[in-house]
Amino acid sequence: MFPINLPNLWYSSDQNEQSINHSDAESWICSDSSLTVKIKELGIAFSVDLLNQVNRPVSSEIQSLLAVTDNSALYREVLLKQGNIPLVYAQTIMPDSSVTGTESMLSELGNQSLGQVLFQSPQAIRSNIEFAVVEPNSQLGQFIEQQLQQPIKRTCYIRRSIFHLNGKPLLVCECFLPALFN
Repeated sequence: MFPINLPNLWYSSDQNEQSINHSDAESWICSDSSLTVKIKELGIAFSVDLLNQVNRPVSSEIQSLLAVTDNSALYREVLLKQGNIPLVYAQTIMPDSSVTGTESMLSELGNQSLGQVLFQSPQAIRSNIEFAVVEPNSQLGQFIEQQLQQPIKRTCYIRRSIFHLNGKPLLVCECFLPALFN
């Protein structure tokens, strides 16, 4: 089941081709700030649940997107929760060459927030944000509905952006779960 397959069709958050038909979701998708901080601002105890962390082969699409030649990467999947309720599913793809040297600590985060590391580092640079629609019949949609027990009644969105930490790329994908908007 893990790592969960993500959508293939992505749109730039500043494109008008595919409008985001959910104003609450749009503010989350287009936010430049840390989702960790935004969820903490909601008020109830914040936590990170590590679902999976595994080294896997990297697709040619991801190699091209991240401009790397690495054949494998560390895939990290977590839930960002408020109390016991998952609000965000996040998947980070870290090419092997990105988790070396001082960045090797990224492979040892466990239940710590990656966002806290990235947004506290002056060496972290973020690319443009892209977004996609999560289809209920996709692997991610099925995970949300069956494993997390959160029915998808409105359009469900996921965003992604590339962070460069000391020049080393990581792909951060964050899915806004239905419970975030209830």
